[in-house]
Order: sequence, then structure tokens, then C-alpha cells
Amino acid sequence: MTASAVTGTGPRRPRELLAAPGRTGRARTDPFPYIAWRRWLLRLVLALPYLLIGIVGASTGSTLAESTPNIDQLAGVAGIDWSSNDISWIGRSHPPLGTALVSVIPGGTLGLAIVASLAAGVFLQKMIEAMHQRRFHPVKTTMFALALGANPLFAYTVTQNMEGFLGVALFGLGAADMIRFIAGRDTQAGFRAGLLFMAAALMQASGLLYVTVAALSAPLITLARRHERGARVANILVILFPTLAIFACLEFLRIVFLHSSAPLIASRLSYTPERWAILPHLVTTVDGLLILAPLVSGWALALLVRRPGAILISTMLFASLIVGYVVGLIPANAGGNVYLTMIVMGVAILPAASTTRASVLIIAVAALQVAIAWAAAFNRPVVNDWMHALLTAAGLTS
Repeated sequence: MTASAVTGTGPRRPRELLAAPGRTGRARTDPFPYIAWRRWLLRLVLALPYLLIGIVGASTGSTLAESTPNIDQLAGVAGIDWSSNDISWIGRSHPPLGTALVSVIPGGTLGLAIVASLAAGVFLQKMIEAMHQRRFHPVKTTMFALALGANPLFAYTVTQNMEGFLGVALFGLGAADMIRFIAGRDTQAGFRAGLLFMAAALMQASGLLYVTVAALSAPLITLARRHERGARVANILVILFPTLAIFACLEFLRIVFLHSSAPLIASRLSYTPERWAILPHLVTTVDGLLILAPLVSGWALALLVRRPGAILISTMLFASLIVGYVVGLIPANAGGNVYLTMIVMGVAILPAASTTRASVLIIAVAALQVAIAWAAAFNRPVVNDWMHALLTAAGLTS
């Protein structure tokens, strides 16, 4: 016998809890790739295309017919007097985390694009890791990764809307951890989910809508501790507490220093009744049907994996995005927020298929998502305009 066999000091194996007998309720937690330098290399490789697009597209702002969210955010931050003695900037800096990042990142739109591109590499790797931990087939993982990141909507959001992208990314990672916490009894994932949701709510104005949907979705998720009294309420409180605590503190500061009864989020509302025209737009135009398509795809995925509760989750999320647009929390030039948020939530909550037939159909739905994303990009004027300006800046068209 070898020394390692006697002492039990052989090579360390990845931590896999799902395969352990009697622990089928837990998901494996080993990172992917397992070696740290390979994870960072994968993140850099995934970020590289967006870095190149961001660098090439940094000079396209003046040639666009419409302003981009990054340009609007920089203009908004430029109008804040951070040295004001009356600290009125507190009311104009919502969402605080997104505003703070835009104000401190150097380089203007190029700097914002670079930071978001690097974050995109980490985000895509973490989403691939979440699918790997749920034992997705490599083909399915690849197809969903392509549906998420290999389209102009994602590239536009990453390079032209840093606040919006980071908000969606934080929400998606938080949703994946929420599932791991509630359905897999992973306490650390629960605390991470709470912090990620808090960061999403502080990153962009519509983040509060995402957190609200997460809170409403939590009771629909299969509970691992189903025989423990009060477990469901405790899970929801763990997820929501960081967001509730930080916003309670911010509202307290607003009342004490600004003597205002209007909530901070009110400064970002710009409701106009005309925006309700998006509802008939959804069912009477090609662009509207392409906006609606991710919702229908989400329903199909829920049925394929026999999780009817996911239909309600995706419907609530879609409704919150429409409401966010109507009240001005999602800017009209955001481009791909609806598609990205819906596909990110789908990947976060989708369990592994139980049959080969279901797996094949899920892969087909993921492939359809790729087509939907590309078709939608060519039907969104702001994204189409940006793509044309990008090709012109690269010398590929005139």
C-alpha cells in the first residue's frame, strides 16, 4: 500500500455533493475550471471580444443618431456637485453604486466599456460554472452560453450601458445563488444572493424591480427544508435583508439631511402615459413579437423541465421590465434589457433535464434564443445604429 493510501493524503478531488449517496438534494459546488489560473484565463478569453468592440466603438458616440446609456450617465454625473454644502447630491445620485462607479472610472465611455467588458468575462464564466455544477450536458452549456453572450444585444449592453449590464449580471448571479440556497441548502449561497441582490438594486434604478421579483419568486422554488417550520420565511428574509437594510439607511439619510418625503427612487421616475403604447406594440409589430419571444421561450423551458412555477416567475419578471420601461426606470435606449434579463433568469433557474428528449428540446430552444437575439438586434433602431457605426469605425463599411 502507498503512503497516501494509509494516511488518506492522496490528490484532492473537487467537492461534489450531488453524487454523494443520501445527499441528492444538494448541488455540487466545485468551481469550473477547477484550477484558479484556468478560471481567470477563461474569464479573460471571454472578455476579449467585448474589449475589442469597446475600444473600436469608443469613437462612435458622435456618429450615433441616438445617445447611449453610458453617454447619458456620464452627462448626469457631470451635473452633480459633489462638494455642495447642502449635500443635495444625495438625492441626485440614485442609484448610488452605479453613479459612484461612473464618476470614478476614468476614460469616459471607453473606461466604462473596458470595466464592463472585464466584468462580462467574469459573469459569463460564473454562469457557465453554474450550469456545470447542475450537470448540464456540454452541448447545452455551450448553446446557452452562446444565447447569452454571442449576440449584438449583449455586446451593446456591455459596451454602451455599464450600469444596466452590471445590474443584470448581479441579479443573474444572485438568482443562481438563490436557487442553490433554497433548493440545495447552501447557506453561503444564500448570503451571497442577498448581497448580490443588494448590489443590483444599488447599481441601477430598475434593480429594485429585480429584487422584488426575486422575493415573489422564492416561494415558488422547491424548498429543501420543507419539513422545517418557518424555513421558507427565513430563506426569504436572508435574501431580502441586505437590500431592505441598505435602503432603510438611505431613506433615513434622505429624511434627516434633505428633509424630503419623496423616496430616492422618485428622482429617477419619468412616467409618461404614451409609454403604455408598448403593450399593443408587443403584439402588432415584428419588434414587439421579438421582445415577447424570450417570455414564450421561458414558458417552453419551464414545461420541458416540468417546473410550471417557473412560468409564473418569468411572467412576473417580464411584467416588471415592462413596468420599469413605462415609469422610466429602464431607458428607451437600453437596447437589450428585456432579452438579457429573461435569458439570464432562465439560465439561473433552469434545472438539468431528466430525459434525453427533454434535453434535445431544451438545446433547440437555446438555439432559437440565438436567432431571436440577432433578429431583435436588427429591429432595435439604437442597436442597429450602433452596429452600423461600429462597422464604419472598423473600416468595414462606409
